[in-house]
Amino acid sequence: MRMGRTTVNLDEQALARAQAALGTTGLSDTINAALAEVSRRRVLEGFDVLRDIDGTPAEVEANRRPEQGVSAP
Repeated sequence: MRMGRTTVNLDEQALARAQAALGTTGLSDTINAALAEVSRRRVLEGFDVLRDIDGTPAEVEANRRPEQGVSAP
């Protein structure tokens, strides 16, 4: 994984809430976990339990909606 270094201004209260929600302590860990969570939620937006779980693997694949330009993390 490529890592970069940058300077940002952070809302410290939002950071504290994110740390509590994510169970993280460090700044980098919290930011990386938050970014991963946003990506995960975006992928799950297109998940349909009946379409994606109910049926054989071939049926599930045949009924899968086209991706919306989002790849899994």
